[in-house]
Amino acid sequence: MKIHLRTLTAAGACLLAGGLIAMGPKIVREDGNANREVLDELEASPMPMAALASLSDWSHGNPMTAESIEGKVVMIATIAGDHAQSQMMLSMLARFQRNLGEQGFVVLAVHAETGWDAMQAEFLATGGGKVQIAKDTDGVFAAAMHPDNTPDVYIIDRAGQLRYADISNRSIRPALQGLLGEDVPTAIVNAQLEAQGLEIPEPKVPGLPEISSGEYANAPWPSVNSGNLYAMDYQGQQLPVPLGNEKWLTKKSDTNTDGKIIVLDFWATWCGPCRKLMPTLDRLQTEYKDEITILAIAGQDDELKDVKKFIRSHKESYAHLYDKNQTIYKKMKITGIPHVVVISTDGVIRWQGFPQSSFEETLKQIIDADPMVQAIKNLED
Repeated sequence: MKIHLRTLTAAGACLLAGGLIAMGPKIVREDGNANREVLDELEASPMPMAALASLSDWSHGNPMTAESIEGKVVMIATIAGDHAQSQMMLSMLARFQRNLGEQGFVVLAVHAETGWDAMQAEFLATGGGKVQIAKDTDGVFAAAMHPDNTPDVYIIDRAGQLRYADISNRSIRPALQGLLGEDVPTAIVNAQLEAQGLEIPEPKVPGLPEISSGEYANAPWPSVNSGNLYAMDYQGQQLPVPLGNEKWLTKKSDTNTDGKIIVLDFWATWCGPCRKLMPTLDRLQTEYKDEITILAIAGQDDELKDVKKFIRSHKESYAHLYDKNQTIYKKMKITGIPHVVVISTDGVIRWQGFPQSSFEETLKQIIDADPMVQAIKNLED
């Protein structure tokens, strides 16, 4: 049987669960674990279901079995009642479960016998009851999975394989994004690639043209912005941190990014030049609706309620997002807004900076140069 890898376009993948898929060697494991070699051996092998079967006192009354998780992606985290990070982990599990549950995703928190009663009284009273929690009776789960700290995270793929054992928190989003995009045959193939230290091919949406890295490298991209960027220069690179930490203020379901160039606009309600730019962005989104997707990201010294009130009275054709932590903004060290970032369909930043009079022409040049955009146009013609 010939197995085809099902993947997503690099630009479109930014929006699914927090960024470009960074699989294989790019998923960071917690190398401080003294049992790292043992954990590496467990990866890409069937999940030890005996470890799950040993758990008791399931908070929701339904033990997790091989049948109940068949074809699903499962995230398991060890927690402890006397550890502050465990409450944060429970909140993360609840959020992921709420946002990704419809994609065949389930979560589980595992607590040691010691402190179990105190944990139930504290965590379940503060929202932990939203997450399935089970007790590690006699430490069987710990003996099988070798956690060394709390919380430790394990992820099972749709093929029932323990794909990631004790990975870093910053790798959880890209790991989940990749695994949720796989079917069972693909999970088996990709697990073996990772076991060999190989990266999984970048994702592509079925039905879209296949574009080689050489076509992107040889495309006639316009010159990068060589002026004062009021930010770190990431032109020619991918975003330093992926999208995914933002709250959508407009309907995410109405925003299509497949095979499109993404334009990020960092703005604020109190910023005069930002407000002045809005009609231009609105016109560009309408004019190039088949080629670009504009995402306006607020959060720069703006309260969420103020941003919501503003966009209710300013109806633009492009999408609005809000990030109170200014995740990308701070990582790129942006000091002046509006700051616009143009990302081609391979996920590379082709231009960034203050959108002066030449910005429209530069954007048009990027549209004309992008191999994926032009290939889609040719298919439609």
